[in-house]
Amino acid sequence: MKKVFVLLLSGIVVITGVFASCSKETEDNTSSQGETVQQGLEANADEVEIVAETVTDENGEPVTDEDGNVVTTLVAKEVNSGSNNSGSADNSYSDEETLATNATENETATTKPGVSLTESAKTTAFSGKETVPSLSDTGKEVNFSEKDILIVQSMLEVPYLYTANYENAEGVPIEIATHAAIWMAEHEGSTRKTYPSSSVVLNLFKYFGQTVVSFKTKCNDANANSSTPAPITYNKNEDTFSISEFTSKKQDVQITKIEDLGDNNFYKVTGSVTGCNKKKVVAIIQKNRLDTSLGFSVKALKWS
Repeated sequence: MKKVFVLLLSGIVVITGVFASCSKETEDNTSSQGETVQQGLEANADEVEIVAETVTDENGEPVTDEDGNVVTTLVAKEVNSGSNNSGSADNSYSDEETLATNATENETATTKPGVSLTESAKTTAFSGKETVPSLSDTGKEVNFSEKDILIVQSMLEVPYLYTANYENAEGVPIEIATHAAIWMAEHEGSTRKTYPSSSVVLNLFKYFGQTVVSFKTKCNDANANSSTPAPITYNKNEDTFSISEFTSKKQDVQITKIEDLGDNNFYKVTGSVTGCNKKKVVAIIQKNRLDTSLGFSVKALKWS
């Protein structure tokens, strides 16, 4: 049976902490760009519970490393912290909500023949010392399973994601975060129009693997100044987000190359793009379980 242990991130993640960084303009001066995963978790402290889950093989048996230690991975789960959201908002959300994907259960690699498949037992350790690789970095070419390839492709097909480039150290551009927020809400399978701000901010953290700095305070302005505005609005008085519709798919991505960048499950993914004014995408992704159904976060993007 899979064992789940609450992970106490001493001095780093305090589940009972005060969640204020995303609701104040001063966060621009206190939140680091290109932060480590732990810094992002700290910023979302009372919205997320971090648990360590034992990694199991296809037979449900615990996986061990070369030293015989049981391998665990961190999972982010949403905590219903009793938000005081009011108005017409539907606040009934659960940490059991998961994202729907079209990924098949087929684990056959589908990138290039003769290229080895990544090890299924490999997992991500959040040590606080990780440095996200640059888009210019290169590594050994590897394969993902068909399931993982479809998941990553779907994440890169977030509508209008192609409108911004960024290296991780620069922070996530608000204009694409607005579209990612809608995509994450849609793939929860929810039909709600109003969402507690905590669930939206947490979903963005899962997708990007870091806090989207000032998302609540800058969301509406970003849409007002964008040539591709997202149908999402922050309601300050209720501390909620309204999503008027789910955005139709714009770009299609076909992964053509995956490179293992070594340090802590970072990969460079290259893909061909159709359906928009871009032809190619290069992304840095991290394999993790901040969201248990996706298993990846998008850390940097370059479209051309």
